[in-house]
Amino acid sequence: MKAVLGIAALALAAGSATAQIGFFSGTTIGAPTWNRPVSLSGLSGVGTATPFAVVPFYVSAAGTYLAETSYVGFDGYLLVYGGSFSAATPLVGLMDGDDDFTGPFVFIGGSGSGLDASMIASGEASNYTAGAGLSLVPSTQYYAVVTGFGNSDTGDFRGAVGSTSGAGGVTIGLLPAPGALAVLGLGGLVATRRRR
Repeated sequence: MKAVLGIAALALAAGSATAQIGFFSGTTIGAPTWNRPVSLSGLSGVGTATPFAVVPFYVSAAGTYLAETSYVGFDGYLLVYGGSFSAATPLVGLMDGDDDFTGPFVFIGGSGSGLDASMIASGEASNYTAGAGLSLVPSTQYYAVVTGFGNSDTGDFRGAVGSTSGAGGVTIGLLPAPGALAVLGLGGLVATRRRR
């Protein structure tokens, strides 16, 4: 019973890690490769074997969100997928993407100067959706995918996803499985019944 309660407490603690802004960082050096999308409907002829990194996240409320990244020493791309992500089918689930961003960042501080930055936000005309931005809802798994322009574009990155409408928080990680806490609760009941 103590083990079950410990697992339930851990699951509750993990679920409460939601923050208004989800920060992330990583590298694409040595990462797996894929054929990068160049739009919502086409694949790149230049980035045909480009290293990529995947950052899963989910949100606590429906609203308008912004995603931004800064790249160290390489020309990067940021893409956001909803529901699923597979490098084998890079157009499935693709919601939006951005190549180059110039201007101040909203969450991560500093400014982008073109090749070293991306931002997916409402009003950003360079996005795949021509500025529609990210309308996200709870109970859906999302994936931020950081990749390079060409096959040799790799390096470190930092980024963030956050609400621009004050709608809700962002958790970096996988969406808890539906009913996970209910199953843990049933496990506790089973353990209690066996003792009797």
